[in-house]
Amino acid sequence: MSGRSLQVPRHGTHSLTPALTWQFGHMTGNGEMGVIQYGPPEKERIVLSHAELFMPLGSPNSIPDMAPYLEEARRISRSEGYRAGHDYFIRKGEELGHTIISTDPFHPALTLVIEQEEASGAGDYSRSVNYATGEITSRCETFTHQLFASRPDGCVILRISSSHPLQNVRLSIEEAGHPGVKADVQFKGETWDGIHSYTHGGGYRSKIETTHNGEARFADGCLIINGATTIELKMRVAPKIGSDFLFSSGSYAECFERHQKEHKELFYKASLDLSGGERRSWTGEELLKEIKEKGVLHPALIEKCYDAGRYMFLCSAGSRPPNLQGIWTGTFDPPWSSDYTMDSNLQLAMASVFSANMLHGMEPYTRLLESYMDDFRYNARRMFGCRGILSGVCASSGGRHTHWGDSSWGDRECDTFFGAFWTCGAGWLAHWLFDYYQYTGDLEYLRDHALPFMREAALFYEDFLIEEDGKLLFLPSYSAENGIAANSTMDIAVVRELLTNLIRAHTLLETGEEDIPRWQKMLEKLPSYELTEDGALKEWAVADHEENDNHRHFSHLYPLFQSYEFTPEKTPVLWKAAEKAYQNKLKHWLYNPDTDTSSHGRMHAALCAARLGDGKTIVNIMKMMLSGGAVYPSFMTAHFENHHVFNVDANGAFPELVQNTALFSLPGRIELLPALPVEMSKGILRGMLCRGGLTVLRFNWNVPAGIMQLVIKSKTEQDVVFFTRQPGWSLNEEEGTEWMQTLPAEEPIQLEWRRSYANGRNAWKCAPECELDHKGSKP
Repeated sequence: MSGRSLQVPRHGTHSLTPALTWQFGHMTGNGEMGVIQYGPPEKERIVLSHAELFMPLGSPNSIPDMAPYLEEARRISRSEGYRAGHDYFIRKGEELGHTIISTDPFHPALTLVIEQEEASGAGDYSRSVNYATGEITSRCETFTHQLFASRPDGCVILRISSSHPLQNVRLSIEEAGHPGVKADVQFKGETWDGIHSYTHGGGYRSKIETTHNGEARFADGCLIINGATTIELKMRVAPKIGSDFLFSSGSYAECFERHQKEHKELFYKASLDLSGGERRSWTGEELLKEIKEKGVLHPALIEKCYDAGRYMFLCSAGSRPPNLQGIWTGTFDPPWSSDYTMDSNLQLAMASVFSANMLHGMEPYTRLLESYMDDFRYNARRMFGCRGILSGVCASSGGRHTHWGDSSWGDRECDTFFGAFWTCGAGWLAHWLFDYYQYTGDLEYLRDHALPFMREAALFYEDFLIEEDGKLLFLPSYSAENGIAANSTMDIAVVRELLTNLIRAHTLLETGEEDIPRWQKMLEKLPSYELTEDGALKEWAVADHEENDNHRHFSHLYPLFQSYEFTPEKTPVLWKAAEKAYQNKLKHWLYNPDTDTSSHGRMHAALCAARLGDGKTIVNIMKMMLSGGAVYPSFMTAHFENHHVFNVDANGAFPELVQNTALFSLPGRIELLPALPVEMSKGILRGMLCRGGLTVLRFNWNVPAGIMQLVIKSKTEQDVVFFTRQPGWSLNEEEGTEWMQTLPAEEPIQLEWRRSYANGRNAWKCAPECELDHKGSKP
């Protein structure tokens, strides 16, 4: 095992070998700029990126007027089949000049190369990333490299240091070599100043400023430094070609002190402690090797993944929310353009923003959606002749729905991309806007941001939906990447959630009285969910479309993993039907050795498992991903196993998943230990947020000892029901499984429960936190 345990960050990871590709590198970011460190010590690379750099491809940015063809597409769908209706719509688009168009791709800004000949063959190499501070360190016998992306100073700062004078340190900027961007980089006074122009208009600015205590000369495009014991660089990228910018003053140490204060404040807002023990000091490679060879999911691994998920989001969410690759890339040609893919990926990247206490991430998410509003209105009007807003599947520098057309990669229906008929995107995106209110109680945000977006999303459905036999009909209707029909279950569920939340929002704000009856009638006319002959929830609420359970998307289980419409108490039949559908998906997709290994599908499967109390499946999914190469040694994630396609949406979902196994909240209700696996039988969560304006100051559980202790604080005085479905736990004096407690405003309260035993012993306590000693019991 590692001999560098004293240098291993408590929250973070380290390696004893260099990363040979950028995907295996260590990463940091300040929400605006991202940084990747990789390469051997003799030729290390620092890749800089900026959240707003999407390279314009010069592609058409207009949609033909498809609205006149909607009714005929519907008629053909009824008479000749759904696929025929789709093909008619696509052919009409082609006749008008439309073809499927990729979004503008996210790309690296520039790469700094650090060459040190004396490092070749040097021993005692290690590299690490500290999640709690955002600092990356690489070192060997002769030198140390440290870098971070400063939050207060808005730049990346790098320090190269050594106990003896360094010789022949060569610093250069690597040529991008891409036809889409032309770099004009000038070197003067030990500063690189770059203007990077896109072929199709626009560009960005870069600047690197160097200070050192040696001697330097510039030759062959390299700054060559000799005799220095300290070299410091400040680097910045700005997303527009404009006026020059200056760096803040201060040394590396001074800037880092300012930065880590802000970063730590964000990082330590929430934490997980599963008693990971000495394995916390193992390298990422060692931890992943152990689970691959022995199949044992150690608590230290779960801790690392939880921390890495929050770290990814903290680094990526600033000027924008995380894209498919967060805020990092080492390629100008990323898969799926590394854009905002809105049929599951952006939603998973945002999954932990509330529960994991990262509320600052809602500002860039809200800002992004609002920046797309004009494009979303354009989409609704041009695609279907509707008012309101329509989100496409993909967006990056703009939100126009151009990524649809003739696209097929196989013979099955689910091998064809029916993105033209994706209509529930805006409704799904609205989930976070309303949920922000549920977590915070922020009525101003609800009025100014959530409500306008939700109203326009609903307005689209008012125009798009048609009524037949007293019921609304979704036609066409797409269940993400798994086929088309009418009345996809996800479409129904999203609209039901949207309208329900919209009515509640207006009721809370005491506005829109004239609109509520109209939305209430729409709710009453929504199609009913349908079940298969064996009692499973169908993916389409129609009789003329077969189920396909061998697919990575879990769209029809939206009422289970996202809107939480189904509960065993209020909707027992649909709860059982969803559970049956979930089991079918596990059998035919998750545990099917001949299918794909999509991490986003596994995360949605795991989130369903958390709601259903299936902790064993959650562990199996974690084992699959960690042993199969869907997680890098940095604990960033891949889209597929075998480290295929760097993609961070699974990172975004992981903290939410872990927390949902231990504690799940709905307004006024908190479920204890809903799906806790054996591997998490003891633990402590701190800082978790719950719906209803609740903060979990501490939740510690010890299942073998039969005890739970919860210290919780409420923003307002309210009654909250605590309950568990786990056998043997007594939550009140009558030994019931539910207990209602009045929580005072802004006053921490400790609740304690014990498991009942055969001799009748049980205990429960409630006391203000101020009356409790550090062990959590009354003095």
